[in-house]
Amino acid sequence: MTTRTPIEATSRNILSLLAIIVVFAVLEAGQVVFAPILCGIVFGVVCGPLVDLAERFKLPQAVAALAALFLFLAIVLLLYLFLEPTVREAIRNAPLIWRELTAILETVRDTLRGVEEIQKSVNDALNEDAGGAGTVKVTDEKEGLNMPGLKEALAYGPSLVGGILIFVGTLYFFMATRREVYGYIANYFPRMSFECLHDAEKRVSRYFLTISMVNAGFGLVVMLAMTAYGVPQPALWGLATFLLNFILYLGPILVATALLVTGVVVFDGFFSFVPALTFLFFNMIEAQFVTPSTVGRVMALNPLFVFLSLVLWMWLWGPIGGLVAIPLLVWLIFVTTECNLSTTQQIGDLEEQEEEPLAAE
Repeated sequence: MTTRTPIEATSRNILSLLAIIVVFAVLEAGQVVFAPILCGIVFGVVCGPLVDLAERFKLPQAVAALAALFLFLAIVLLLYLFLEPTVREAIRNAPLIWRELTAILETVRDTLRGVEEIQKSVNDALNEDAGGAGTVKVTDEKEGLNMPGLKEALAYGPSLVGGILIFVGTLYFFMATRREVYGYIANYFPRMSFECLHDAEKRVSRYFLTISMVNAGFGLVVMLAMTAYGVPQPALWGLATFLLNFILYLGPILVATALLVTGVVVFDGFFSFVPALTFLFFNMIEAQFVTPSTVGRVMALNPLFVFLSLVLWMWLWGPIGGLVAIPLLVWLIFVTTECNLSTTQQIGDLEEQEEEPLAAE
């Protein structure tokens, strides 16, 4: 058995670090291609049990993958048709909400301007020879809400269609050939056996399904609460809660901030803070009691790893990176821990089998 010298070990670590940096640089530069591919693989892993369920009805693997793909696209289409009127109404009311928010910001700015004038008077009284140094210049220029025009919207059309096609194609072909893919990976990386990769797929799918059910219930509760309070577009708030809660920590902060702004715009007095406080209360119950009891301690994730994974992937790919960050983290943790443990156990069993004949002799 050969041992590496400290210089060789250091060189190997440096090369590994440089390789990781190069990989992430390539992922950032090729976001248009790599983002939909990785999303297709992640959703293919999540939908893997659906393909297995379809195969139990004696369907070929390709047909089972096609059925799972149609089911996934049907769910997305129904969700779009259900929420499209709400989203359209919210977009139509966006200028009105922006004007009211601008009026609030103008009030805050006028207040700050009065404080600055008082500060200027004090500075002038204390430093008559300073010539007004240290004062803050306040301008009255107003910036409107810059909405993209038709030309800018059409410019994103081809790239959006191309990304959707890449995502759908990757999702289908991965589900149709994922066993072969796992076999190739197991051949090149002996520590990752086919059984371990299949177990990792089940673990990610179970985690994603459980979190989806929890987020759906959370979104329903938020929608009912916003309906009771009279907040505009309660279904949109329920959808935002359902989707953004997949982005742990950061997503709930965005929803709470948006509800705070909406409450200030729509309501008066202390009730302006009630929608945001209600959301934070429900989020605390979900994060502290519901999710731990449903996911379990085995699937619990280190908050530091979750935060760093979210920051890294959102820095690379924005919201798409935030969507795939957690499933990738679950898969990576399972593969690096369970697969290594199973491999070590297999090696130990082989060594024991080799020692038994020697002991008998």
